[in-house]
Amino acid sequence: MGRLSRPAPRDLGLCVVAGVMTFVAFPTAAFPSLNLWPLLWISHVPLLFLLRGKTARGAFWWGFLCGTIINTGGYYWIGHMLETFGGFPAWLAMLGTLIHGMSLGIIWAFWAWLLNRLEATTSWSIEWTAPLVMVGVEYAVPRVFPAYMGNSQFAFPLVMQIVDLFGVAAVTFLLYRVNANLYTWLLAWREGSARPVRATMITVGLLAATFVYGGVRIHQIDAQAAAAPTLKVGLVEGDVGIFQVETQKRMADHLLIQQRLSAEAEAAGAELIVWAESAYRQIQLPRQAKKFGVSTRPLVAQASDDVGATYHDRMAPIRGFSTPVLFGSTSVEPMDAPRWKGDGKYRGFNSAWLLDGDGTVAGRYDKVYLLVFGEYVPFAQTFPWIYEMIPAAGALDPGERLEVIEADLWGKGPVRLGVLICYEGLLPSFANGLAEGKPHLLVNITNDDWFGRTAERYLHLILTIPRAIEHRLPFVRSTLTGVSAVVDPVGRLVKMTEPTEPEILVWDAPLMQGGTLYQSIGDTFPILCLLLTIGLYARGRWGQSAA
Repeated sequence: MGRLSRPAPRDLGLCVVAGVMTFVAFPTAAFPSLNLWPLLWISHVPLLFLLRGKTARGAFWWGFLCGTIINTGGYYWIGHMLETFGGFPAWLAMLGTLIHGMSLGIIWAFWAWLLNRLEATTSWSIEWTAPLVMVGVEYAVPRVFPAYMGNSQFAFPLVMQIVDLFGVAAVTFLLYRVNANLYTWLLAWREGSARPVRATMITVGLLAATFVYGGVRIHQIDAQAAAAPTLKVGLVEGDVGIFQVETQKRMADHLLIQQRLSAEAEAAGAELIVWAESAYRQIQLPRQAKKFGVSTRPLVAQASDDVGATYHDRMAPIRGFSTPVLFGSTSVEPMDAPRWKGDGKYRGFNSAWLLDGDGTVAGRYDKVYLLVFGEYVPFAQTFPWIYEMIPAAGALDPGERLEVIEADLWGKGPVRLGVLICYEGLLPSFANGLAEGKPHLLVNITNDDWFGRTAERYLHLILTIPRAIEHRLPFVRSTLTGVSAVVDPVGRLVKMTEPTEPEILVWDAPLMQGGTLYQSIGDTFPILCLLLTIGLYARGRWGQSAA
């Protein structure tokens, strides 16, 4: 019964039900714009019944299978990326998706195995070990796309407020505490044994404290936001994708599309216009530039109508509007020597530029945390032939320091913008480093076109929302394609775009000062959970040896 070689139908059914209930709590192919987040409060109950009575080995493999189902279903869109931009054949892209799912399935494998071992060697109840172990293992296992179970509750603000204390891990802890408590109640009811009243009282107490804290903090932060000065931000989403998948006409029109949308945002009162990552792709910009030209030529509907336009007019980022603009582009600077055989003469950076209305560079931030293979290839200097296998892989250099962009362009005194480029917005610890610069506003610019019209666009959004709560700052997100959004300092999704049409969002962003316990202690809570898990396991193991 503990081996997967001959799975009982009941066991397999419980495993599949638990896996599916968990991954549909996040955006999926069936519900790309919706996640069934309440399911995660009960999704692991079937898995806990499955694990009951299994050997340690059996628990490991059943946990692994369930985790693989969760992460293959939840990350189904990886296959599209590998096929479209990696040039992989369909079968290999599907295999890559499965391998990725299996690599994360190890989280549930270790979770299930450790629950089995701690039950056998310690007196700790599963109401404590289930959340403790999941928080610890979830933190410890590396992954390319850092999604945690607590992220699923983004639409439940009353619970999410504890993120400013202990991070998303605190929400994960609550989820698994409730799952374990429901399991022990159902088990006691089925077997006619004593009900877990004391454990339930603790669970109810934790939930009550969370709800009270959430209600108080929402009231406090709303009051602070209402009293704060504001900056009217206009987000521009041109929905012009990566050039590998766009028509020639859309490629020619993409800058004009964004400029026309910027003129609309300016007319709506925007004081800062935000374009997405890689929004400017006319030319690679010199990294040390101090000013860019501004075109006074009127905007046209499409590039083919731009008869008589000079090269300067066609290349100017600012045309048809005069509001300061923050946008993403590739910036370059010459190198003394190539980094590897076949390398070019320039090294590139994924940069965010802030321009005043006259084209003066008011600030620049170079992305520090690059996405593996998408923006750089590990060991490329040693194995440059990798670029022949993955021609779409990037060869960018990381920025040299993590810093905010500070500018005094609006008559409000210096305003500090904490810019997170694409992947950086997913990383709590990275954003914590940026918060040391005391930004007033977090700005995430990103490009989700790598993943096509899949649920990834919504998943990427919801994984960034906790940054607003962690630092009690407004959070705005502009995507090249995908879902642009504004999130208030409570973590509420105030506005968002549709993923398929050019749009603007205009919002009065409160310029907050931030400051939270999480900002001070970072990931101390999941680290303590991990250390306690290791300590319990070691103590139980030694106790067995001594016996």
